[in-house]
Amino acid sequence: MRKITVTVAMMAAVAFALTGCSAGASSTSPASSADAKPTYVFLPKSLNNPYWVDARKGMEDAAAKMGVTAKFLGPDTDDAAAQVAIFDSILATNPAGIAISPNDPASVLDDIAKATAAGIPVIAWDGPVPNSDVLGYIGTDNVAAGAQAGEALAKSVGNKGKVAVVIGSLSAVNLNQRLEGVKKALAKHPDIQLVATEVSGESIATAQTASETILQANPDLAGFIGIGGSDLPGIAGALKSANKCGAIKAVGFDVVPQGIEGMTGGCVDALISQKPFGMTAQALQILSDFHGNTSKLDKNFIVDTGVVTVTPDTLAEFQKTAH
Repeated sequence: MRKITVTVAMMAAVAFALTGCSAGASSTSPASSADAKPTYVFLPKSLNNPYWVDARKGMEDAAAKMGVTAKFLGPDTDDAAAQVAIFDSILATNPAGIAISPNDPASVLDDIAKATAAGIPVIAWDGPVPNSDVLGYIGTDNVAAGAQAGEALAKSVGNKGKVAVVIGSLSAVNLNQRLEGVKKALAKHPDIQLVATEVSGESIATAQTASETILQANPDLAGFIGIGGSDLPGIAGALKSANKCGAIKAVGFDVVPQGIEGMTGGCVDALISQKPFGMTAQALQILSDFHGNTSKLDKNFIVDTGVVTVTPDTLAEFQKTAH
């Protein structure tokens, strides 16, 4: 009974956010009113990952320039069932377009099909949704990004030694693709041994605990790599607690405040920056073009937004030009 109550409350809150309800509000959905701006919705995996902050800012910046309404709605933590419940509420408002970054691609297939049947354009953003009705994908080429991260780690450890992985989820396609890329890169260095892979659930606290467990089991560890956005901050926390910053190398994804703090504190050797600000801005334009039937993209399009490896030597310059 408790689960049902929470889900209903959450769906009501999402519906309220989408329609902008107030005591004197019209009963007409903003997305369907001829006088209102088109409403687009971005559905991230969660809201607790610092990566999503820049993603939201990019969406908001683009929406202001385009003169449209855009909503950023997701579960507090990586929760596939909660994400589906929010997706259900979004569909009820008939938005002009939806961008989805799925926790579990299989869980959102039905809602994507419903949206498509209703004429609502849906694109995969940040994380792909294989074998679905999405119009296409915009985001990182995650296999290539993982390989870039793996090469950065190999360079940091001098191409030898034991290394370990902390990954946010084993059900998220994009994270598994990054892991695939990491393994391909490390395989090119026969003196590097991958000794452990732990799951964090995209929680910084869990990532730190997992990293501490790995350190206890492997006192001669040479380096870590964090696959999800919350993983590297947890790794850095474990290294700091163990007084191992610098001695054990750490590489991970996203130039977020926690990653920057870890790098300036000597606990992080390389950050693989995706482009969340520009990614959402471009995704919103893509959705708008599909909604207005002006898109020049083909069905099943792929837009790779690229990544950049940031080191302590390049951090300051990167921050000047990040957006």
